[in-house]
Amino acid sequence: MASVGRFALVVLAALAGFIAANIVLGPWLGMAAGAGVGFAAWVGTASRHPLVRGAVLGAGWCGLIGFVGGFFGPMLLTPDANQGPMLGLFITGPGGVVIGGLCGALIAAGKPG
Repeated sequence: MASVGRFALVVLAALAGFIAANIVLGPWLGMAAGAGVGFAAWVGTASRHPLVRGAVLGAGWCGLIGFVGGFFGPMLLTPDANQGPMLGLFITGPGGVVIGGLCGALIAAGKPG
């Protein structure tokens, strides 16, 4: 079950990297950025160093939760607002990645062994 979660996290990280770079740089550089982010997530979750692994997993899961909540929440709560999904793209998604990475690293640093 852990390998399925790891694979899902890597796919979502690659998709987020593709979407973010595609908006700014275009589709080809977006695909390259998505592949790079996916590879970094794959290597980071397989890392033997608990601090790196904790930071990558925390950033991935909190970023996913922040993105989904910020993207779909405004559509459900205020369907008439035309800029609701931008909250997830620009604020709660990236904020979740930063906060999740820091919290994951702190939690991993506090664990014995």
